[in-house]
Amino acid sequence: MKQFSVSLLLWLSVTLCAYAQSTLRGTVRDDAGQPLPGATIIVRGTTQGTTTDDQGAFSVRANATDVLEISSIGYQGTTVTVGNRTTVEVSLKKADTMLDEVVVMGYTTTSQRNLAGSAQVVTAKELKDVTANNVGQMLQGKAAGVFVGSSSGDPRTPPKVLVRGIGTLTASSNPLYVVDGVIGGIPNPSDIESMTVLKDASATALYGARASNGVIVITTRRGAAGKTRLTARYNQGVGSISLGNFRLLNGLELYDLQKRVYQRDQPNGNVNSYLPTPEANANTNWIDQAFRTASNTLAELSASGGSEKTRFFLSGNYYKEQGILQGTGLDRFGGRLNFSHEVSDKFRISVNGAGLYTRGYDDSNGALYQAYTNLPYDDPYYNGQPYNPVSGAKKWYGRDNQNVVYTRQFNTFRENTLSGDLLFKAEYDLLPWLTLTTTNRAQTAYYGSQSNQDMRGPNALDVQGRLVNTSYRDYTLLTSNLLRFRHSFSGGHNIDGLAGYEYQNYYYESLGATGKGIFSGLEILDATSQAETISGTKRDNAFSSYLFQANYGYQDRYLITTSFRRDGSSKFGRNKKYGNFYAVGVTWNASNEAFLRSNPLITNLKFRASYGTTGNADGIDDYAAQGLYSLTGQYAGIPSAFPTRIENPNLSWEVSNNANFGIDATLWGRLSLTVDLYNRLTNNLLFNRPLQATSGYSSITENVGAVRNKGLEVVLSADILQKTALKWRMDLNAGLNRNRVTALYGDRIFIASGQRPYALDQPLNSWYMRRWMGVDPQTGNPLFEKVNPDGTSTTTSNYNDATLQFIGSNANPKLFGGIRQVLNWKGLELNAFFTYSTGAILYNGDRALFDSDGAYDRFNMMALQDGWTRWEKPGDIATHPKYVIGGNNNAQRPSSRYLENGNYLRLRNISLNYDLPTALVSKAKLDGVRLSISADNVFTITKFSGIDPDVNETGEVGTKYPFSRKLIFGLQLNF
Repeated sequence: MKQFSVSLLLWLSVTLCAYAQSTLRGTVRDDAGQPLPGATIIVRGTTQGTTTDDQGAFSVRANATDVLEISSIGYQGTTVTVGNRTTVEVSLKKADTMLDEVVVMGYTTTSQRNLAGSAQVVTAKELKDVTANNVGQMLQGKAAGVFVGSSSGDPRTPPKVLVRGIGTLTASSNPLYVVDGVIGGIPNPSDIESMTVLKDASATALYGARASNGVIVITTRRGAAGKTRLTARYNQGVGSISLGNFRLLNGLELYDLQKRVYQRDQPNGNVNSYLPTPEANANTNWIDQAFRTASNTLAELSASGGSEKTRFFLSGNYYKEQGILQGTGLDRFGGRLNFSHEVSDKFRISVNGAGLYTRGYDDSNGALYQAYTNLPYDDPYYNGQPYNPVSGAKKWYGRDNQNVVYTRQFNTFRENTLSGDLLFKAEYDLLPWLTLTTTNRAQTAYYGSQSNQDMRGPNALDVQGRLVNTSYRDYTLLTSNLLRFRHSFSGGHNIDGLAGYEYQNYYYESLGATGKGIFSGLEILDATSQAETISGTKRDNAFSSYLFQANYGYQDRYLITTSFRRDGSSKFGRNKKYGNFYAVGVTWNASNEAFLRSNPLITNLKFRASYGTTGNADGIDDYAAQGLYSLTGQYAGIPSAFPTRIENPNLSWEVSNNANFGIDATLWGRLSLTVDLYNRLTNNLLFNRPLQATSGYSSITENVGAVRNKGLEVVLSADILQKTALKWRMDLNAGLNRNRVTALYGDRIFIASGQRPYALDQPLNSWYMRRWMGVDPQTGNPLFEKVNPDGTSTTTSNYNDATLQFIGSNANPKLFGGIRQVLNWKGLELNAFFTYSTGAILYNGDRALFDSDGAYDRFNMMALQDGWTRWEKPGDIATHPKYVIGGNNNAQRPSSRYLENGNYLRLRNISLNYDLPTALVSKAKLDGVRLSISADNVFTITKFSGIDPDVNETGEVGTKYPFSRKLIFGLQLNF
């Protein structure tokens, strides 16, 4: 017994010594000796770790037997055995491969080396090289296969983001956003540390039913142990209008054309009754009247630091952007506190809180439309005051009797959004290899807007003024509870994974009211003389999910990943509420094989393959599967009900089947290449199938149809110069995507919108319209194609006789991406970033108004582009028909005439940054000073005749709010 007690005592002593933790402090630097902020330090085999602060310093609690894994994006990772150390200095070499980069997957964190799926990391430095107030603008051109297009340059309008094409018909094609590990959150651009785009099923499968359109994982900034660091950043810039190749006629040009045509067609008419007299010298530039040179301001202040057990990051930021269109713009105030605390060696908690307040305004009152359509003959002023055309005090030549200079004095629109996000996370190590994690998020938003249409303006003159108030509030509650496991075995075997349960609930309610008859200057609904409309709604939905992932690795050479998720949603029918989604991926790190380890050409080589399923439930009504009655009507003043929807108990998820094959390689230690091939087939598309009018219903939501997306993605990074004082790095990404509708209900053509119907065996966004055949050389009339029943074709000048048909082109770009060039020399950094797109055929709807051959003769006209000519006399070979006041045989109606190539190359940003020398900065008691100057949207090379070829996925260009060309000066101070 005594011998047993002694043995037990010795065993306990050894064990306690082995597990006695101490604090290890250290610094991580790059191979040039500069501190590396944001480097990750993980205790191998656990979830315990930290990150370095702005000076590369860190502290972590660890046992003598622990091994620290130290990594940073863009650098080669390394390991350090703790032993009896109390301090450590680590130097990381610039990565000659992307395989060691940290990849934040949301629920998990891995490295490119162990990634079986397709995911691309974009760092904060890459994201913030442009002036942007939303995530989409920051991401444009930064990730292969991610299309970002915008229909407007209005600061309040976010762009459209598509990951690997469109895989749905009427449901949402937006990606899922994940902030700090779980679905949802506030992605304030100022707080973002990194962004990871998850593309294929192996990378996205843990998000199951929500991941069909890809997942964008956002990590916000965090604190690190050590001295409290302060960072102040201030940017100030100006923006001006950029109209590309688009130009309107001035007064003299338009006058000469219309006078010549009028005298030709009405030789006995009085031209002065149609046009102003030459003495009037009317030449108003309405573009100048509507647009302005605008300012933009960004101010940020952050603090981070903490001790070994407690860390924090605190930030406040302000962003203001005036729109270049007068009367438009936004202000944004944001704040964030990320706090983490190590309660004990086994128990850790963190709390992330964020708030965002945005004020938007639009007092333009149709200025965008009027800037393009108003005639230069009309003077916006009369006797020195803004002129109201409705008064009739002088002749107004424009069709709409609208003068923006007058109306913007009165009508106003204001909107405010206040949103908050609170995340609580707790981790407890049940065993050295098993951790229980619970993450809980509460998110809410309140939106309010007010539109005041003054009685003195034209919009509400008939009702003596109108006031419209709308508001909504919503909230989301989410809980995610996971068991994580990780264990290493002798012989190089490793397993890790997780199992868990999630529940999410969403609630929304809105209220709107409109009153008419109100004195000028009043902004309270109670002051209106009569209620005009009242509206309100409430809705909710819920998701319940079970998830599981298991990974097996062997000697850093072979890795198998598997995942499974079962999702239920209240949106779907009672028979099909749950869907099962899975994925499997395999990875072979060939460069770790003996036959490649000493190869001087191929320093890293990795093969990936994956297959799996994901789903989509977004973009359809919360009660789409239920049979519903509308209770909003009345009959003879008595509340009434009538059926509005047929029940579909079998309505269920859209399901995408994703296959991906990828290669990651590094050549000569300085050229990194990633190539991905993918095939995504989306079945059971959510679609509002039209019903016969005799049924009493307009449509029913069903699972019908399929869309296939196939593509290729390439990411190339090269250190062209790396061992000299001048360093030059180039990054390039390219995405190719082809899609096609492979199944539809009854194999029918369904009109989606405009000229882009859904059709079997056609790509989405295919153009369906009359084919333009040019201009008749003898008459100057337009020619369209008429397809006869026997398949032959002729031309006709009768628009109604022309044949509606697929033109053979679509709005989807065939190739798109970005190119970055970075030069560094003695504290100077020159960064040039280009975006490009080729293959998209756009419909320039502007030309229907401004290039209408006289159909809209009371609108201004666009100038002819190089190579365009207008028919004047028999025998002319021209691109444009004869100009006829009132129009020439519907030449301006929708046809392939207005389809144009949307190819472009844009210098999206160029910036020059200078870090002041450390010796100089230290005298001012500062840790760092950075000066910068940058320019956005510097130039665009394109043949597109419209304002801008950078548009959303529809490919339709209207009277677009132009992007602004910005010049920004910046200063950053580190304390």
